[in-house]
Amino acid sequence: MRFVILAAVMGLAGPAAAQDLAQCATSMRGEGISFAYDAENAALKESLTLRHKIAGGDACPGLVVLRAFTPELTDADRAPFCLQWDRKAETWLGYDLGPRDGAFVCKTAKKHFCQRVNASKQVAGRWAGAAANLARDAGTETLLHGAGVVSVKGPATVIGEQLVGLGATTVQGVGAGAAIGAVAVTAVAVGGAVYVCSDEGAKATELELAPEPKLRPGEVAPGANLPEGEARITVTPLPGPAVPGPAVPVPVVPVPVVPGPVVPKAPAPAPEPVPATPTE
Repeated sequence: MRFVILAAVMGLAGPAAAQDLAQCATSMRGEGISFAYDAENAALKESLTLRHKIAGGDACPGLVVLRAFTPELTDADRAPFCLQWDRKAETWLGYDLGPRDGAFVCKTAKKHFCQRVNASKQVAGRWAGAAANLARDAGTETLLHGAGVVSVKGPATVIGEQLVGLGATTVQGVGAGAAIGAVAVTAVAVGGAVYVCSDEGAKATELELAPEPKLRPGEVAPGANLPEGEARITVTPLPGPAVPGPAVPVPVVPVPVVPGPVVPKAPAPAPEPVPATPTE
């Protein structure tokens, strides 16, 4: 189980001491995770479900969960999104477009979730403009959400091709034409990013997903203030393998030869006398 610190909504409450933070636990897409948050913050406290407001317990407020799913957004950018709960698996399925209750749970429960696709801020800006101009005969429908956000619902092929035409990236080796046209998806531009929502997220459009930001222990989502006194986690890269440099020749120092004492040669032994040969 992971442990993450999420703080109060920016500007809505003063800094909280570390010992005053409340702890909660939940399940997100099947993964158990714990959070610490400022329980005195009104926005966080009000986003608890009515059952947990009455009965108590360690359940996480809806805003805490939504922040964890979308750390790249601010609370204002999160306005069009709500949380989908999978009753059978007892886990948060993800975030979806649609109206929400006070606990940030989608008022219309369904197995529907959004994913951020790999597109630049320029693409998001163009999509916001193109959304209103998509022809109805293409089988699309524009929807208005909170904070004036407009989404487009239509066949995956149409949505995928439109986004690729604006500059979004397709899955490597796959073109937008490979999208499953019969599957309906909804695309929306929020906070300089593009999100595609369906029963399979962005999968049906064959668009490449943006790298999913993950909060490390001690990190806090943009749009929230870290309580005073809490240390931020810095990541120190591990040293890589040593790269050998160019070979440097080692200088050879000649060793002087010190002459030793001269030892005279021993004289050669005298030849042995030859015995005389006797005569008769």
